[in-house]
Amino acid sequence: MRDLPALVRTAFAVSRDADEPVESIAGERHAWRFRLHFHAGDEIVRVLAGRARLRLPDGCREVAAGDTLVVPAGVVHRFEPVDRQGWAFVSRFAAASHTTARRTASMAAQAAALLAQRPSLRTDVAAVARSCAVSEGYLSRAFRRETGSSLHNFHVLLALHRAKALLRRQTPVAEAALAAGFYDQAHLNREFVRTYGMTPAAFRSGWAAAA
Repeated sequence: MRDLPALVRTAFAVSRDADEPVESIAGERHAWRFRLHFHAGDEIVRVLAGRARLRLPDGCREVAAGDTLVVPAGVVHRFEPVDRQGWAFVSRFAAASHTTARRTASMAAQAAALLAQRPSLRTDVAAVARSCAVSEGYLSRAFRRETGSSLHNFHVLLALHRAKALLRRQTPVAEAALAAGFYDQAHLNREFVRTYGMTPAAFRSGWAAAA
């Protein structure tokens, strides 16, 4: 999947709702195509213009201007454009209730836990499969069927959530990248933009402004 164009970015902000911080992301009309990902809290999405396709583990749903929908916490999903005109949106996120994707089966949960323990982004599917007492092929197919994501993509998502937790505490971006398991700051920046449409520095600045 190609990265989003360098000059196209979502807008990120943190507001206060009954003294609780609430994250929001907004995107002007554009052919937004985000990678498969999940959020720690429910995502409430309002489509402002155009049409988009929401991909979920159990199928697809088309949404259009005026629609509001909720993507539950932990569900791996992806939004993509339906046509060249693109779509505009604003998303608000409920307080975190999960730190990993929703667990739909014990094998997926076991594999996710093993990935979370790895100190780097070298996924090593063979080692995870051995720990689960199944073949690599079986684990890869079962994991994708149950979560909607490949093992490596899911591994990257876990690292992104670790990085976001550090950035909320105003950890420098380069330090957060290494602590979360990325190779360097550029690696984190690239994966962050592909997933959220913004840089980690913009995410960190949004939380700094809220404080």
